[in-house]
Amino acid sequence: MTGTDIVMPVLGGGRVLVVEDGEDSAASLTALLRLHGFDARTALTGAEAVESTATFRPHVVIVDLGLPDCDGCDVVRHVRASVHPPGVIVVTGHTELERQTAARSAGASAYLYKPADPGELVSWVHRLADTATNSWEKKRRA
Repeated sequence: MTGTDIVMPVLGGGRVLVVEDGEDSAASLTALLRLHGFDARTALTGAEAVESTATFRPHVVIVDLGLPDCDGCDVVRHVRASVHPPGVIVVTGHTELERQTAARSAGASAYLYKPADPGELVSWVHRLADTATNSWEKKRRA
């Protein structure tokens, strides 16, 4: 549970997992997403992200590449390999082209630099959540 759980109840929108080791950054992103109607939760490590992906089944994962227990690209690969793969947005301070290429190769749809523009981030989340929801519904009906 984070401070945003007490202040801002979940509104029932698309599910978003924020994977960020900085507690303040994680809380800020979660609050921003909840203000826009998303059911946003936080994981502070790669291991928490893997566990949360299995139980929470997010439509979108926002991940930082600099995690304390693994490379964020490992998280991207893991979540994209799931039965119902979520869309992935990398939000990081890593500006090297090699890191961006690695993240996109792992399955990230977007690569935003910190601090990410809130409007651009929310736009990406809306787009990817809609895509994931439609894809999951098609698989369910098949």
